[in-house]
Amino acid sequence: MFIAHRGLVKENLKENSMASFVAAINDPKYAGFELDIYTTLDKEFIVNHSPLVDGKFIWSYKAQELQKKGLVKLEDVLKLNTSKIILIEIKDYKINTSKLTKLLTKYQTKNIYVMSFFKNVIAKFKKPPFKLGVLNYILNSSSTYNYDFIGIIYDIASISLIDAFHKLNIEVFLYALTKKDHYLYSNVYYIIDNYLA
Repeated sequence: MFIAHRGLVKENLKENSMASFVAAINDPKYAGFELDIYTTLDKEFIVNHSPLVDGKFIWSYKAQELQKKGLVKLEDVLKLNTSKIILIEIKDYKINTSKLTKLLTKYQTKNIYVMSFFKNVIAKFKKPPFKLGVLNYILNSSSTYNYDFIGIIYDIASISLIDAFHKLNIEVFLYALTKKDHYLYSNVYYIIDNYLA
């Protein structure tokens, strides 16, 4: 099943926008969508891939200023009427995990997955009502893996690696694919794509 990377991005649909998320919700091909979050100066969670907006870091803006520039608050995304997966990538290594948990708990009936390249950030969550995972097994490798899912970059994925996680009942998300035929692995739960639309 496919996850729309930063929403369903097309010529008229900007990434990480409400319109791209609604398009992914309405497209039967997608099991959900992915988005990226940072914390603003006034401690709100804002959706954007880059840490910079108009040459300034997101954390130097208030949320309302960023909304005027077209960025979306995470809570507004969570209010969308959907049972599809909302895959949240934490880009902010200083994020307040307690505050994020409190917000996501308000929407615990949603199908929420939270991940990051920052394994130490994910480790701060204590039994939340959403699924947790890390990205890129090589950068975040250890002898044990105690999360619900893992994001594996396609270039390092192998059938044996994917099968090993499958046997542990850990969901596998493949990402950074470059060709349509690359998703033919067995036991992959989801493919994070931004080119198949």
